[in-house]
Amino acid sequence: MNAKQLAALVLVLAIVLLVQVGLSLRNRATASAAEAEAASVELTKLRTQLEAEKRIYGDNAKNSKELLDYIDLWEPYFELIDRQQAVESFLSLKVREYDILNLSQRYEQVPHTINNKPNDSLPLLVRGSLVFDDQYAKLINWTGMMESIRPTMRVSRVALSRGSRENGVRMDLTLEIPLWKKKP
Repeated sequence: MNAKQLAALVLVLAIVLLVQVGLSLRNRATASAAEAEAASVELTKLRTQLEAEKRIYGDNAKNSKELLDYIDLWEPYFELIDRQQAVESFLSLKVREYDILNLSQRYEQVPHTINNKPNDSLPLLVRGSLVFDDQYAKLINWTGMMESIRPTMRVSRVALSRGSRENGVRMDLTLEIPLWKKKP
């Protein structure tokens, strides 16, 4: 093979190599353009979905504004008590303050369930079992006063019977006070 043929062969090989590199770059550019087009379509879908979600959020916020305002009114009552000791001392103080004869008191912390499902925002409650022996009017007034001071308190059981004194009433009372779960 002479030099002209060898140069022609090298030139043909160089042209083939350049064509291969060009085709490879073209395929990469086509793939990148397809990916960009797919990303653009996905972006459009996500923007549409975001707008729909914003609309739904706005509707929900507007519809639940009254409920959220109601919850905001009650939240301070829940925040006041976050430990069992606070419940015990609060109830003991109010019994002493009204000068009620307290025969016994027992407190326990139990899981707070609503319809047999755990309550996530108020997971625990303190159940206080109190036994009083005093005048009927005094006990009823004390219970009403407690309801106005602690509206989150629930009376789960009341049993009235004849007391040891002439005008006395024995009251077996079970109170349930939810404990506030502090936000981390």
